[in-house]
Amino acid sequence: MSQAKEMHSTVICLREGTILFVRKEALEWSLPGGKIEPGEQPVEAARRELREETTLPLGGEQFLGHFVFESEEHYLYRMTVIVSMRPPPSDEIVECRWFTLEELQQVAVKPTNLKLLKRVGPLFQE
Repeated sequence: MSQAKEMHSTVICLREGTILFVRKEALEWSLPGGKIEPGEQPVEAARRELREETTLPLGGEQFLGHFVFESEEHYLYRMTVIVSMRPPPSDEIVECRWFTLEELQQVAVKPTNLKLLKRVGPLFQE
């Protein structure tokens, strides 16, 4: 019998050619998001996680898809952030940072997040 997959809501936040990543205590960066709680809808989890991790409100979100991996499933949303909004780290997050795609290649990124970015293709066509 197969083990149940973890259900996640993940948010791609874009701002002027950059994408927001967050970091907990580990050195690995990840997209904002997290586990969907029992009874919670994926978009509700995306709103909660983004607010908990960055204090940003999820608004104008676009559903990008539902992606299934070996041990996780991700409901992926995209949101454009206005330039004046500066997300401070919150909750268990120690750092929030905007990256260009080139800068992302220079840091450790959660492998599942890299797979998500590859699946959605070009992101900076706003």
